[in-house]
Amino acid sequence: MIVENTENTKMTWVRAFQRELYRAAKRNAKRSFGILYDKVVRKDVLEEAWKRVAANKGVCGVDEQSIAWIRDEYGVERYLEEIRQELEEESYRPSVLLRTYIPKPGGKKRPLGIPVVKDRVIQMAVKLIIEPLYEVDFCDCSYGYRPKRSNQQAAEMVHKYVNYNKWVVDIDLKGYFDTIPHDRLMDCVRRRVTDRRVLHLIRSWLKAGVLYNGVIETPKEGTPQGSVLSPLLSNIYLHEFDRRWNEKMGKLVRFADDMVILCRHQWQAKRAMNEAKRILTELGLTLNTEKSKLAHVKDSFDFMGFTYREGFSTRWKRLVRVKLPSKKNVKEMRRKIKQRLKKLPLGVSLTEAVKAINPMLRGWANYFRIGNAYEAALGLAQYACDQLRLFWRRRKQSKRTRGSRKWPDSFFYERGVHYVPSLL
Repeated sequence: MIVENTENTKMTWVRAFQRELYRAAKRNAKRSFGILYDKVVRKDVLEEAWKRVAANKGVCGVDEQSIAWIRDEYGVERYLEEIRQELEEESYRPSVLLRTYIPKPGGKKRPLGIPVVKDRVIQMAVKLIIEPLYEVDFCDCSYGYRPKRSNQQAAEMVHKYVNYNKWVVDIDLKGYFDTIPHDRLMDCVRRRVTDRRVLHLIRSWLKAGVLYNGVIETPKEGTPQGSVLSPLLSNIYLHEFDRRWNEKMGKLVRFADDMVILCRHQWQAKRAMNEAKRILTELGLTLNTEKSKLAHVKDSFDFMGFTYREGFSTRWKRLVRVKLPSKKNVKEMRRKIKQRLKKLPLGVSLTEAVKAINPMLRGWANYFRIGNAYEAALGLAQYACDQLRLFWRRRKQSKRTRGSRKWPDSFFYERGVHYVPSLL
Protein backbone atom coordinates (compact mmCIF):
# COMPACT_ATOMS: atom_id res chain seq x y z
CA MET A 1 0.00 0.00 0.00
CA ILE A 2 2.83 2.41 0.80
CA VAL A 3 4.39 1.90 -2.65
CA GLU A 4 1.03 2.40 -4.32
CA ASN A 5 0.42 5.66 -2.47
CA THR A 6 3.91 6.86 -3.33
CA GLU A 7 3.37 6.09 -7.02
CA ASN A 8 0.02 7.89 -7.00
CA THR A 9 1.64 10.94 -5.41
CA LYS A 10 4.37 11.04 -8.07
CA MET A 11 1.86 10.67 -10.87
CA THR A 12 -0.36 13.32 -9.31
CA TRP A 13 2.51 15.83 -9.22
CA VAL A 14 3.41 15.27 -12.89
CA ARG A 15 -0.19 15.60 -14.01
CA ALA A 16 -0.85 18.58 -11.75
CA PHE A 17 2.20 20.38 -13.10
CA GLN A 18 1.17 19.62 -16.69
CA ARG A 19 -2.27 21.08 -16.00
CA GLU A 20 -0.73 24.17 -14.41
CA LEU A 21 1.52 24.70 -17.43
CA TYR A 22 -1.48 24.26 -19.73
CA ARG A 23 -3.53 26.85 -17.82
CA ALA A 24 -0.64 29.32 -17.71
CA ALA A 25 -0.07 29.01 -21.46
CA LYS A 26 -3.79 29.35 -22.13
CA ARG A 27 -4.06 32.54 -20.09
CA ASN A 28 -1.43 34.24 -22.23
CA ALA A 29 -1.03 33.17 -25.88
CA LYS A 30 2.27 35.09 -26.16
CA ARG A 31 3.90 33.85 -22.96
CA SER A 32 7.14 31.88 -23.19
CA PHE A 33 8.59 29.72 -20.42
CA GLY A 34 12.23 30.08 -19.45
CA ILE A 35 12.64 27.88 -16.36
CA LEU A 36 11.81 24.27 -17.22
CA TYR A 37 15.08 22.33 -17.05
CA ASP A 38 14.88 21.87 -13.27
CA LYS A 39 11.51 20.12 -13.78
CA VAL A 40 12.97 17.77 -16.40
CA VAL A 41 15.66 16.52 -13.99
CA ARG A 42 13.21 15.80 -11.15
CA LYS A 43 13.30 12.22 -9.96
CA ASP A 44 9.53 11.73 -10.26
CA VAL A 45 9.49 13.10 -13.83
CA LEU A 46 12.30 10.74 -14.87
CA GLU A 47 10.50 7.82 -13.21
CA GLU A 48 7.30 8.60 -15.10
CA ALA A 49 9.32 8.94 -18.32
CA TRP A 50 10.88 5.52 -17.68
CA LYS A 51 7.44 3.94 -17.17
CA ARG A 52 6.21 5.23 -20.51
CA VAL A 53 9.36 4.23 -22.38
CA ALA A 54 9.31 0.76 -20.80
CA ALA A 55 5.62 0.34 -21.71
CA ASN A 56 6.41 1.13 -25.36
CA LYS A 57 9.15 -1.53 -25.28
CA GLY A 58 11.18 -1.07 -28.47
CA VAL A 59 14.47 -2.47 -29.69
CA CYS A 60 18.01 -1.70 -28.49
CA GLY A 61 20.01 1.25 -29.75
CA VAL A 62 23.71 1.30 -30.64
CA ASP A 63 24.76 0.47 -27.06
CA GLU A 64 22.69 -2.77 -27.16
CA GLN A 65 21.22 -2.04 -23.72
CA SER A 66 17.64 -3.31 -23.63
CA ILE A 67 14.83 -2.26 -21.32
CA ALA A 68 14.70 -5.81 -19.93
CA TRP A 69 18.43 -5.76 -19.12
CA ILE A 70 18.16 -2.41 -17.32
CA ARG A 71 15.13 -3.58 -15.33
CA ASP A 72 16.30 -7.10 -14.46
CA GLU A 73 20.07 -6.74 -14.16
CA TYR A 74 21.33 -3.16 -13.97
CA GLY A 75 18.55 -1.72 -11.81
CA VAL A 76 16.08 1.01 -12.76
CA GLU A 77 16.71 3.21 -9.71
CA ARG A 78 20.47 3.16 -10.26
CA TYR A 79 20.00 3.84 -13.98
CA LEU A 80 17.70 6.85 -13.46
CA GLU A 81 19.93 8.30 -10.75
CA GLU A 82 22.90 8.24 -13.16
CA ILE A 83 20.78 9.99 -15.78
CA ARG A 84 19.69 12.63 -13.26
CA GLN A 85 23.29 13.31 -12.24
CA GLU A 86 24.39 13.68 -15.89
CA LEU A 87 21.58 16.16 -16.51
CA GLU A 88 22.31 18.17 -13.35
CA GLU A 89 26.02 18.33 -14.19
CA GLU A 90 25.14 19.12 -17.84
CA SER A 91 27.52 16.37 -18.97
CA TYR A 92 24.86 14.44 -20.91
CA ARG A 93 25.50 13.94 -24.63
CA PRO A 94 23.09 12.02 -26.89
CA SER A 95 24.30 8.85 -28.59
CA VAL A 96 24.10 8.26 -32.33
CA LEU A 97 20.91 6.69 -33.63
CA LEU A 98 20.74 3.23 -35.14
CA ARG A 99 19.29 3.31 -38.66
CA THR A 100 16.83 0.56 -39.48
CA TYR A 101 14.08 0.11 -42.04
CA ILE A 102 10.54 -1.21 -41.67
CA PRO A 103 8.35 -2.36 -44.58
CA LYS A 104 5.61 -0.10 -45.94
CA PRO A 105 2.59 -1.11 -48.04
CA GLY A 106 3.63 -1.35 -51.69
CA GLY A 107 7.04 -2.87 -51.03
CA LYS A 108 8.79 0.34 -49.95
CA LYS A 109 10.62 0.79 -46.65
CA ARG A 110 10.39 3.52 -44.02
CA PRO A 111 13.66 4.67 -42.39
CA LEU A 112 13.71 4.78 -38.60
CA GLY A 113 16.33 6.18 -36.23
CA ILE A 114 16.42 4.14 -33.01
CA PRO A 115 17.81 6.06 -29.98
CA VAL A 116 19.38 4.31 -27.00
CA VAL A 117 17.14 3.85 -23.95
CA LYS A 118 18.82 6.72 -22.06
CA ASP A 119 18.01 9.17 -24.85
CA ARG A 120 14.43 7.89 -25.00
CA VAL A 121 13.94 8.44 -21.26
CA ILE A 122 15.30 12.00 -21.35
CA GLN A 123 13.29 12.85 -24.46
CA MET A 124 10.16 11.55 -22.75
CA ALA A 125 10.92 13.66 -19.67
CA VAL A 126 11.25 16.76 -21.87
CA LYS A 127 8.04 15.83 -23.70
CA LEU A 128 6.13 15.50 -20.42
CA ILE A 129 7.12 19.03 -19.45
CA ILE A 130 6.82 20.96 -22.73
CA GLU A 131 3.91 19.20 -24.48
CA PRO A 132 1.12 21.01 -22.52
CA LEU A 133 2.53 24.37 -23.65
CA TYR A 134 1.99 23.52 -27.32
CA GLU A 135 -1.29 21.64 -26.84
CA VAL A 136 -2.85 25.00 -25.98
CA ASP A 137 -1.90 26.37 -29.39
CA PHE A 138 -2.58 23.38 -31.63
CA CYS A 139 -5.64 23.72 -33.86
CA ASP A 140 -8.71 21.49 -33.78
CA CYS A 141 -7.92 20.21 -37.29
CA SER A 142 -4.80 18.40 -35.99
CA TYR A 143 -5.26 14.82 -34.71
CA GLY A 144 -1.88 13.11 -35.00
CA TYR A 145 0.08 11.98 -31.91
CA ARG A 146 -1.84 14.19 -29.50
CA PRO A 147 -3.33 13.35 -26.08
CA LYS A 148 -6.97 12.22 -26.26
CA ARG A 149 -6.93 12.31 -30.08
CA SER A 150 -6.78 9.39 -32.49
CA ASN A 151 -6.82 8.14 -36.08
CA GLN A 152 -10.47 7.21 -35.71
CA GLN A 153 -11.43 10.75 -34.70
CA ALA A 154 -9.67 12.11 -37.78
CA ALA A 155 -11.46 9.55 -39.98
CA GLU A 156 -14.83 10.42 -38.43
CA MET A 157 -14.28 14.15 -38.94
CA VAL A 158 -13.50 13.63 -42.63
CA HIS A 159 -16.68 11.56 -42.95
CA LYS A 160 -18.65 14.39 -41.33
CA TYR A 161 -17.22 17.04 -43.65
CA VAL A 162 -17.47 14.96 -46.82
CA ASN A 163 -21.26 14.85 -46.48
CA TYR A 164 -21.35 18.55 -47.33
CA ASN A 165 -18.05 19.03 -49.18
CA LYS A 166 -17.76 16.67 -52.14
CA TRP A 167 -14.46 17.94 -53.57
CA VAL A 168 -11.30 16.66 -51.92
CA VAL A 169 -7.73 17.95 -51.96
CA ASP A 170 -5.52 15.05 -50.90
CA ILE A 171 -2.16 16.45 -49.74
CA ASP A 172 0.97 14.29 -49.52
CA LEU A 173 4.31 15.70 -48.39
CA LYS A 174 7.57 14.46 -49.87
CA GLY A 175 9.79 13.08 -47.07
CA TYR A 176 8.31 15.40 -44.46
CA PHE A 177 10.15 14.05 -41.39
CA ASP A 178 13.46 14.12 -43.28
CA THR A 179 13.12 17.67 -44.66
CA ILE A 180 12.06 19.85 -41.70
CA PRO A 181 14.52 22.79 -41.55
CA HIS A 182 16.23 22.74 -38.15
CA ASP A 183 16.56 26.51 -37.73
CA ARG A 184 12.92 27.18 -38.58
CA LEU A 185 11.80 24.35 -36.31
CA MET A 186 13.79 25.76 -33.40
CA ASP A 187 12.22 29.19 -34.03
CA CYS A 188 8.80 27.56 -33.66
CA VAL A 189 9.89 25.79 -30.45
CA ARG A 190 11.19 29.07 -28.99
CA ARG A 191 7.74 30.65 -29.19
CA ARG A 192 6.83 28.81 -26.01
CA VAL A 193 10.11 27.45 -24.62
CA THR A 194 13.07 29.76 -24.02
CA ASP A 195 14.93 27.69 -21.43
CA ARG A 196 18.48 27.60 -22.82
CA ARG A 197 19.27 24.12 -21.51
CA VAL A 198 16.05 22.55 -22.82
CA LEU A 199 16.61 24.14 -26.23
CA HIS A 200 20.18 22.79 -26.21
CA LEU A 201 18.87 19.27 -25.54
CA ILE A 202 16.39 19.47 -28.42
CA ARG A 203 18.97 20.79 -30.86
CA SER A 204 21.49 18.13 -29.81
CA TRP A 205 18.93 15.42 -30.61
CA LEU A 206 18.26 16.95 -34.01
CA LYS A 207 21.99 16.99 -34.77
CA ALA A 208 22.71 13.49 -33.42
CA GLY A 209 24.43 11.28 -35.95
CA VAL A 210 22.82 8.24 -37.55
CA LEU A 211 24.74 4.94 -37.79
CA TYR A 212 24.11 2.74 -40.82
CA ASN A 213 26.40 0.06 -42.24
CA GLY A 214 29.24 1.24 -40.01
CA VAL A 215 29.07 4.85 -41.26
CA ILE A 216 27.85 7.78 -39.14
CA GLU A 217 25.96 10.54 -40.96
CA THR A 218 25.10 13.89 -39.41
CA PRO A 219 21.69 15.19 -40.55
CA LYS A 220 21.38 18.81 -41.65
CA GLU A 221 17.59 18.78 -41.60
CA GLY A 222 14.68 16.62 -40.47
CA THR A 223 13.61 14.92 -37.24
CA PRO A 224 14.41 11.20 -36.91
CA GLN A 225 11.34 8.95 -37.08
CA GLY A 226 11.55 6.56 -34.18
CA SER A 227 12.58 9.05 -31.52
CA VAL A 228 10.19 9.93 -28.68
CA LEU A 229 10.17 13.68 -29.34
CA SER A 230 9.85 13.50 -33.14
CA PRO A 231 6.01 13.40 -33.30
CA LEU A 232 5.70 16.47 -31.06
CA LEU A 233 8.35 18.41 -33.02
CA SER A 234 6.66 17.52 -36.32
CA ASN A 235 3.33 18.78 -34.95
CA ILE A 236 4.95 22.00 -33.73
CA TYR A 237 6.28 22.72 -37.21
CA LEU A 238 3.13 21.77 -39.15
CA HIS A 239 1.09 23.87 -36.72
CA GLU A 240 2.44 26.75 -38.82
CA PHE A 241 0.48 25.33 -41.76
CA ASP A 242 -2.68 24.94 -39.62
CA ARG A 243 -2.29 28.49 -38.28
CA ARG A 244 -1.97 30.05 -41.71
CA TRP A 245 -4.74 28.02 -43.30
CA ASN A 246 -7.93 29.94 -44.11
CA GLU A 247 -10.95 27.78 -43.25
CA LYS A 248 -13.00 29.66 -45.87
CA MET A 249 -11.05 27.82 -48.56
CA GLY A 250 -11.98 24.39 -47.23
CA LYS A 251 -12.15 22.20 -44.14
CA LEU A 252 -8.69 20.92 -43.18
CA VAL A 253 -8.16 17.61 -41.35
CA ARG A 254 -4.57 16.62 -40.56
CA PHE A 255 -2.96 13.60 -38.93
CA ALA A 256 0.78 14.36 -38.69
CA ASP A 257 1.85 14.84 -42.33
CA ASP A 258 -1.30 13.21 -43.80
CA MET A 259 -3.90 15.83 -44.61
CA VAL A 260 -7.03 16.36 -46.67
CA ILE A 261 -9.00 19.51 -47.45
CA LEU A 262 -12.74 19.22 -48.12
CA CYS A 263 -14.40 21.82 -50.38
CA ARG A 264 -17.92 22.42 -51.67
CA HIS A 265 -16.99 23.33 -55.25
CA GLN A 266 -14.31 22.39 -57.75
CA TRP A 267 -13.08 25.96 -58.12
CA GLN A 268 -12.67 26.12 -54.34
CA ALA A 269 -10.65 22.90 -54.37
CA LYS A 270 -8.32 24.26 -57.07
CA ARG A 271 -7.74 27.41 -55.04
CA ALA A 272 -7.17 25.30 -51.91
CA MET A 273 -4.55 23.19 -53.69
CA ASN A 274 -2.66 26.29 -54.86
CA GLU A 275 -2.86 27.91 -51.43
CA ALA A 276 -1.63 24.74 -49.69
CA LYS A 277 1.29 24.52 -52.12
CA ARG A 278 2.17 28.17 -51.45
CA ILE A 279 2.17 27.78 -47.65
CA LEU A 280 4.19 24.57 -47.77
CA THR A 281 6.78 26.21 -50.03
CA GLU A 282 7.12 29.09 -47.56
CA LEU A 283 7.73 26.52 -44.81
CA GLY A 284 10.49 24.87 -46.85
CA LEU A 285 8.46 21.70 -47.45
CA THR A 286 7.80 19.91 -50.74
CA LEU A 287 4.47 18.71 -52.09
CA ASN A 288 4.54 15.19 -53.53
CA THR A 289 2.92 15.92 -56.90
CA GLU A 290 2.65 12.21 -57.76
CA LYS A 291 0.47 11.35 -54.75
CA SER A 292 -1.28 14.66 -54.10
CA LYS A 293 -4.52 14.99 -56.04
CA LEU A 294 -7.79 16.82 -56.45
CA ALA A 295 -10.83 14.56 -56.78
CA HIS A 296 -14.60 14.30 -56.41
CA VAL A 297 -15.83 11.97 -53.69
CA LYS A 298 -17.55 9.79 -56.32
CA ASP A 299 -14.04 8.91 -57.59
CA SER A 300 -13.08 7.88 -54.01
CA PHE A 301 -10.04 8.81 -51.93
CA ASP A 302 -8.12 7.21 -49.03
CA PHE A 303 -7.39 8.63 -45.58
CA MET A 304 -6.37 6.93 -42.32
CA GLY A 305 -6.80 3.44 -43.80
CA PHE A 306 -10.34 4.13 -45.02
CA THR A 307 -11.63 4.59 -48.55
CA TYR A 308 -14.30 7.29 -48.84
CA ARG A 309 -16.74 7.12 -51.75
CA GLU A 310 -20.35 7.57 -52.78
CA GLY A 311 -22.73 4.63 -52.49
CA PHE A 312 -26.47 4.16 -52.97
CA SER A 313 -28.39 3.66 -49.74
CA THR A 314 -31.36 1.31 -50.05
CA ARG A 315 -32.60 2.68 -46.74
CA TRP A 316 -32.55 6.36 -47.70
CA LYS A 317 -33.06 5.78 -51.46
CA ARG A 318 -30.27 8.20 -52.38
CA LEU A 319 -26.51 8.54 -52.74
CA VAL A 320 -24.65 8.77 -49.44
CA ARG A 321 -20.99 9.04 -48.49
CA VAL A 322 -19.53 5.87 -46.96
CA LYS A 323 -16.17 4.92 -45.54
CA LEU A 324 -14.84 1.37 -45.70
CA PRO A 325 -11.46 -0.31 -45.18
CA SER A 326 -9.15 0.50 -48.08
CA LYS A 327 -8.00 -2.31 -50.36
CA LYS A 328 -4.40 -1.41 -49.50
CA ASN A 329 -5.10 -1.82 -45.79
CA VAL A 330 -6.88 -5.15 -46.19
CA LYS A 331 -4.03 -6.41 -48.37
CA GLU A 332 -1.48 -5.34 -45.76
CA MET A 333 -3.46 -7.04 -43.00
CA ARG A 334 -3.54 -10.28 -44.96
CA ARG A 335 0.21 -10.05 -45.49
CA LYS A 336 0.77 -9.65 -41.74
CA ILE A 337 -1.41 -12.68 -40.91
CA LYS A 338 0.43 -14.81 -43.46
CA GLN A 339 3.86 -13.70 -42.25
CA ARG A 340 2.92 -14.22 -38.60
CA LEU A 341 1.86 -17.81 -39.18
CA LYS A 342 4.83 -18.53 -41.44
CA LYS A 343 7.24 -17.54 -38.70
CA LEU A 344 5.75 -20.00 -36.20
CA PRO A 345 7.72 -23.24 -35.71
CA LEU A 346 5.95 -26.36 -36.99
CA GLY A 347 5.94 -27.77 -33.47
CA VAL A 348 3.59 -25.02 -32.27
CA SER A 349 0.07 -26.17 -31.46
CA LEU A 350 -3.01 -24.89 -33.25
CA THR A 351 -4.08 -23.14 -30.05
CA GLU A 352 -0.85 -21.12 -30.04
CA ALA A 353 -1.28 -20.29 -33.73
CA VAL A 354 -4.78 -18.99 -33.03
CA LYS A 355 -3.46 -16.90 -30.13
CA ALA A 356 -0.84 -15.43 -32.47
CA ILE A 357 -3.35 -13.96 -34.94
CA ASN A 358 -6.35 -13.23 -32.69
CA PRO A 359 -4.96 -9.90 -31.36
CA MET A 360 -4.36 -8.80 -34.97
CA LEU A 361 -7.93 -9.64 -35.99
CA ARG A 362 -9.37 -7.97 -32.89
CA GLY A 363 -7.27 -4.83 -33.39
CA TRP A 364 -8.31 -4.57 -37.05
CA ALA A 365 -12.00 -4.94 -36.15
CA ASN A 366 -11.81 -2.41 -33.30
CA TYR A 367 -10.33 0.19 -35.64
CA PHE A 368 -12.63 -0.33 -38.64
CA ARG A 369 -15.86 -0.85 -36.71
CA ILE A 370 -16.61 2.86 -37.21
CA GLY A 371 -16.98 2.28 -40.97
CA ASN A 372 -18.77 0.00 -43.40
CA ALA A 373 -16.44 -2.91 -42.75
CA TYR A 374 -18.73 -5.97 -42.75
CA GLU A 375 -17.89 -7.12 -46.29
CA ALA A 376 -14.14 -6.69 -45.77
CA ALA A 377 -14.42 -8.46 -42.40
CA LEU A 378 -16.05 -11.49 -44.05
CA GLY A 379 -13.15 -11.76 -46.49
CA LEU A 380 -10.59 -11.33 -43.72
CA ALA A 381 -12.24 -14.03 -41.59
CA GLN A 382 -12.14 -16.45 -44.53
CA TYR A 383 -8.50 -15.58 -45.23
CA ALA A 384 -7.54 -16.19 -41.59
CA CYS A 385 -9.12 -19.67 -41.72
CA ASP A 386 -7.37 -20.43 -45.03
CA GLN A 387 -3.99 -19.49 -43.59
CA LEU A 388 -4.61 -21.50 -40.42
CA ARG A 389 -5.57 -24.45 -42.64
CA LEU A 390 -2.29 -24.14 -44.54
CA PHE A 391 -0.40 -23.94 -41.25
CA TRP A 392 -2.20 -27.05 -39.95
CA ARG A 393 -1.51 -28.94 -43.18
CA ARG A 394 2.19 -28.22 -42.80
CA ARG A 395 1.96 -29.24 -39.15
CA LYS A 396 0.29 -32.55 -40.09
CA GLN A 397 2.45 -32.93 -43.23
CA SER A 398 -0.69 -33.48 -45.29
CA LYS A 399 -0.05 -32.91 -49.03
CA ARG A 400 -2.81 -34.89 -50.72
CA THR A 401 -5.67 -32.50 -50.04
CA ARG A 402 -6.23 -28.82 -49.33
CA GLY A 403 -7.93 -29.87 -46.11
CA SER A 404 -11.12 -27.81 -46.46
CA ARG A 405 -13.29 -30.90 -45.90
CA LYS A 406 -11.11 -32.45 -43.24
CA TRP A 407 -10.62 -29.11 -41.42
CA PRO A 408 -13.53 -26.78 -42.31
CA ASP A 409 -13.74 -23.23 -41.03
CA SER A 410 -15.84 -24.39 -38.08
CA PHE A 411 -12.88 -26.51 -36.94
CA PHE A 412 -10.85 -23.30 -36.33
CA TYR A 413 -13.73 -21.30 -34.85
CA GLU A 414 -14.31 -24.08 -32.32
CA ARG A 415 -10.66 -23.65 -31.30
CA GLY A 416 -11.07 -19.96 -30.57
CA VAL A 417 -10.18 -18.03 -33.73
CA HIS A 418 -12.11 -14.75 -33.84
CA TYR A 419 -14.91 -14.47 -36.38
CA VAL A 420 -14.10 -10.92 -37.49
CA PRO A 421 -17.64 -9.75 -38.45
CA SER A 422 -18.86 -10.55 -34.93
CA LEU A 423 -16.27 -8.10 -33.52
CA LEU A 424 -17.60 -5.12 -35.45
